[in-house]
Amino acid sequence: MFRIFQHFSDTLLRRLAAIAQELAVPQGKSLFTEGDGGEDFFVIIGGSVEGGRVTPVGRQLVVRLRVGQMFGDESYLDAKPRPMTITATQDSVVLRFDSYQVRALVERDLELNVALLRAFWHSLATKIRQANQFMAEVFTKRDTISYAGCPAEGEDVDLGPGKKLELFKERGLSAAELRLLAMTLTARRYPPDAFVFVEGDKGDCLYIVVDGRVRISRRLPELGEETLAVLDRGEVFGEMALVDDQPRSADARAHLDACTVLTLTQADLEDILSLPPTAAAQFLRLLDCILCRRLRNMVDLLVSWRMMAGFGS
Repeated sequence: MFRIFQHFSDTLLRRLAAIAQELAVPQGKSLFTEGDGGEDFFVIIGGSVEGGRVTPVGRQLVVRLRVGQMFGDESYLDAKPRPMTITATQDSVVLRFDSYQVRALVERDLELNVALLRAFWHSLATKIRQANQFMAEVFTKRDTISYAGCPAEGEDVDLGPGKKLELFKERGLSAAELRLLAMTLTARRYPPDAFVFVEGDKGDCLYIVVDGRVRISRRLPELGEETLAVLDRGEVFGEMALVDDQPRSADARAHLDACTVLTLTQADLEDILSLPPTAAAQFLRLLDCILCRRLRNMVDLLVSWRMMAGFGS
C-alpha cells in the first residue's frame, strides 16, 4: 500500500480503486499544462514525473514525484487552474481519478471523504517540503546564523473558551465536537520577533494563529532572512511535522508584533480524526485548503528565485 493511502481500510481502497482509470504515459508526455482547467487528480503507480514552469530563461523545475505520490490534488481541492506542467520523466503509469466521480462518491461515503482528505494533506505537505528543499539547492551553501540571544520562547496564556470558539467558528469549523475540542487546546503567546520554532527543530505539534501574525521564513546566504509567508488569524502552520516526523523545514516567528497561537499536538489530531466523519472532514478540509494556497505561493516564489539565480533548462 502506498504511504498516502496508509489510513485507508481495504474496503475504502476498493471503493476508490473502482473509479480509477489506468493510463500509460510515455516519457516526455505532459499530463496537463500550467494554467489548464481540470480538477482530476492522479497517483503514480509506475515511473516518475516532474512539475515545472516555462519562463523566459528556460523551464524551471518545482517538483519531482515518484511511485506512490499524487499530483493534481491542488486543483481538485481549490478548483483553480493547474499551478505547473506535469511531464513524465520516463515511461510511466498513473491512475486518474475523475473529479466528478470522486465528489459523488465521497458525498455518499463520509468515511472515505475523511481518508481522502487526509491523503491530500500528506501529498500537499510532501510537495511543500520538497519546494523548501529546492529553494535551498538554489544556493551553494547554507546559512549559519547563530541563535544566541534570540527572544525568549512563548508562554502559556489563558484565552478562555469564548475566544477559542470564536476562532473556530470564523474558520467554518461549526461541528459541536470541534468546538468542544477547541476549549482543550493550549494557547501560547510570543513577544515581537520571538521564534515559535526554528528550522531543524523536531516538530511535535501544529499551530493556529489566534491574534497577531506569524512569519514563515528561511535564512539564506547573501539574502539573509527570506520571508516565505506571513500568516494571519486562523491560519495553520507547522502541520508538516505531524505528517512525516521530519525536522522543521523553516523558521516561524512573531511578525513585528506579539502573537498568540493555539497548539495542536499529535494526540489532539488523533482526537479530531476519531470524531464523527462530518466534524473530522471540516478540520481536514480547512487544513488542505490552507496548504493548497501555501503550495501555490511557494511555487511562485521558487520559480522567481531560480530565475534570479540563473537556473533554467
